[in-house]
Amino acid sequence: GAFIGLLDIFGFESFETNSFEQLCINYCNESLQQQFNRFVFKLEQQEYKLEGIKWDMIEFEDNQDILDLIEGRRGGILAILDEQCKLGMRCNDKTFVSAVYNKCMATSERFDATRNQKGQGKFSIQHYAGNVEYDTAGFMEKNRDEIPMETSELFFNSSYPFIQDVALVISMNMNGNQKPNQKLERQSSISRISVGGQFSSQLQKLRGRIDETHPHYVRCLKPNDQLQPSRFDPNIVVDQLRCGGILEAIRVSRAGFPHRYTFDHFGSRFGVLSSALSSSQSKQPPPRRVGKLNLPGPRTPSKRKLVAPKKQRIDPKKRCEVLVKVIARWILAEREKEKSEEVDDQPEMNSPDALSPRSFWKSQSPVKSQKNNALIHKPLDSSEAGIQLGATKVFLLQDTFDIIERLRGQVLTASATKISSLVRAYLVRRRYLALLRSYRDAMDRRSIGTNPAQQIFGTKSEDHTLLRRQKSVDVKLEVFESKSSFERANSFMIAEEPQEFEWVSIGHGRFVKRQTSMMSSQEFNPDYIDL
Repeated sequence: GAFIGLLDIFGFESFETNSFEQLCINYCNESLQQQFNRFVFKLEQQEYKLEGIKWDMIEFEDNQDILDLIEGRRGGILAILDEQCKLGMRCNDKTFVSAVYNKCMATSERFDATRNQKGQGKFSIQHYAGNVEYDTAGFMEKNRDEIPMETSELFFNSSYPFIQDVALVISMNMNGNQKPNQKLERQSSISRISVGGQFSSQLQKLRGRIDETHPHYVRCLKPNDQLQPSRFDPNIVVDQLRCGGILEAIRVSRAGFPHRYTFDHFGSRFGVLSSALSSSQSKQPPPRRVGKLNLPGPRTPSKRKLVAPKKQRIDPKKRCEVLVKVIARWILAEREKEKSEEVDDQPEMNSPDALSPRSFWKSQSPVKSQKNNALIHKPLDSSEAGIQLGATKVFLLQDTFDIIERLRGQVLTASATKISSLVRAYLVRRRYLALLRSYRDAMDRRSIGTNPAQQIFGTKSEDHTLLRRQKSVDVKLEVFESKSSFERANSFMIAEEPQEFEWVSIGHGRFVKRQTSMMSSQEFNPDYIDL
């Protein structure tokens, strides 16, 4: 039936002195980390297939070589340890570590032992979380974990059935699930299952159980060793991320399409790039509406209700298709531009025929332009730009995401600068218009006292008889009401008669103006011209 299980995994351990317990714990972490990486990779494969994404096989470093080093049947550390334990009293920790040196040094690159380590009976294993040094002192005794025969006999001879059942379970675990006889016999060390063997078999069962379920992972991080709030030690946090396999999982995810957006999210986030990248966007005037002429006269009230036109919702997938094409075309064009710049930066004198006529006519050949035209009219493949459109999402490679995020920041910065400049111009213009308005009001108040038309401002606009009596004043009654006080005052100014001038020679090719009404030659206008 269905069930929900909780598994508390002990973290990766690396102390000053690491013994058999740390080897088993780190071995479990290596095995579960491999299962986690494959689970993440399996999810990636399933999502790519459902979305219809073109993708290649993602290659990531698997830690199977470390597992073979520890749990290998012939040359693994646990197998060598079990073999040494089965040989009985003839073997000890020194014989075990020498056998490990002989078999593991040449077969695994993850195993290492320096001269000083060999003298102290130590070795190192390069785990996914780092290098760990192990001390083999006590490995044999901890792997046997034998219960004294006196204790087992005491349990079997107990008068309580519960104690006898406990002794039976202990004996079955030690003898490989074989039910012993009623009378306990001393079993040989060959038939017994060691601690390392039990740990490995239980770990394999756990992995099989996890593979049959849909796991969810929760990572817990300790911010500091002092257990104080609002205090984060970056070294401790990074070390926990590394030991928990999170950095390795992120690296596996980054090998594919780590950034995925739904159509609505992608359009709302990167929609600003459409107008910025469309260089050939034509600005056409809005279409002219054809309707009834607005003729003067009484209008009959319309019985139709004015209904606002409904905004047509654009399909987010079609919008993303256009946006993806624009972004992919721009990225490919930038790559071609970078390649051409790299070719242009190379010195032309390296070729032997750089100055020959043949190379000159090659450069003038239309083949190069034909290649450029072929690149322009080449059918667009957005996967080459690292961006693909799936069934429900848009997938981005890490490099492509970095490029368009940088471009989006530049567009937003330019837009913010433009908006800020317009707001500042608006505020300055408001202050300027206020100053100009106050200046005009002051000029109006000053000109009212000396204007000959100031008597008219007290009359009504309907009294046209007084206005007609002013023969020297040119007034249009239709626009009188629409003018300001300053414009009205100027419109009632008495028109002066135009003055006529004539040019009089004063010698040496110079002429001056003289009014025709004034025949006296003593008064001249200082304006003159040279011929």
